[in-house]
Amino acid sequence: MKLLFNEILNKAITQNSSDIHFIPTDKKVLIKLRVQDELLQHQTITKSLYLKLLTFMKYQANLDVSTSHKAQSGRYIYKHKELYYLRISTLPLSLGLESCVIRIVPHYFNPQQQPLNLPYLYDFMSKKQGLLLFTGPTGSGKSTSMYNMSMYAKERLNLNVITIEDPVERIINGITQVSVNEKAGINYQNSFKAILRCDPDVILIGEIRNQLIAKEVLHASLSGHLVLTTMHANNCKGALLRLLEMGVTKQELAQSVLCITNQRLVTSNDNQRFLIAEHMNNDDINYFFEHDYKLPANFQSLPKELKSLSEGGVICEDTYQKYI
Repeated sequence: MKLLFNEILNKAITQNSSDIHFIPTDKKVLIKLRVQDELLQHQTITKSLYLKLLTFMKYQANLDVSTSHKAQSGRYIYKHKELYYLRISTLPLSLGLESCVIRIVPHYFNPQQQPLNLPYLYDFMSKKQGLLLFTGPTGSGKSTSMYNMSMYAKERLNLNVITIEDPVERIINGITQVSVNEKAGINYQNSFKAILRCDPDVILIGEIRNQLIAKEVLHASLSGHLVLTTMHANNCKGALLRLLEMGVTKQELAQSVLCITNQRLVTSNDNQRFLIAEHMNNDDINYFFEHDYKLPANFQSLPKELKSLSEGGVICEDTYQKYI
């Protein structure tokens, strides 16, 4: 099983796949690779072979190999020329089998391979306090954008950067990274208190998931620290409204938020992958609250940017419809 697993994984890494999908059907199991926006057929295997392979994968990820009736998720490190973080997730199906997805992430962050196409953000990194909020759906490059900014702060500005992530997926040399571990008593709340005693210039928070984290993030950004974090939202306006629902006040947002970006990773007609985004700066946020939740007339929204790319022949109509 190890040879088969390595063969599938190495092929996926060679093709720059982000995920490997094992999809059981009535008679066989499909193996598909997620490459950019597409899910590509890789090969098929028998159910009996898949069950053996699944047991092997569960064992590697420290999952319970004796149960197939509940969803599980685990991770471990795999080496193929370099180190990769693998997150293996299983899901019970009505067929009596389990589907499985492997997320592949390079263990060490390499900014040269993942450029940040948001140059205006670098101007904010010299600020002594405030919040930079990266928003968008899963797979839109939010974490990559934060990591690029953190690398810039460390290498160009010589700042002390500390992160809290759940979990730490990519290692950045020279940056202190704390991984949330509820079983060990390491959570966002007590990690915040510990970090603030360690003289950070920049604090990176993996994601705002609830009201408690939102309050901690706003408190840190108002107390003399530059904070970077992410949130799932369809646009910048939606991010602000979500924070209001979490109990953050308009005044806190107006005083703390330096910039909100909402971004997408888009594939061009010549198969190039690039980042586009809309962004709200502090002036836009104040205008938004002062004018009954309306944006300035000159606000360059993501749909406007996508339409411009479509009309210019950079992306096709299908891509435009997919992301608006």
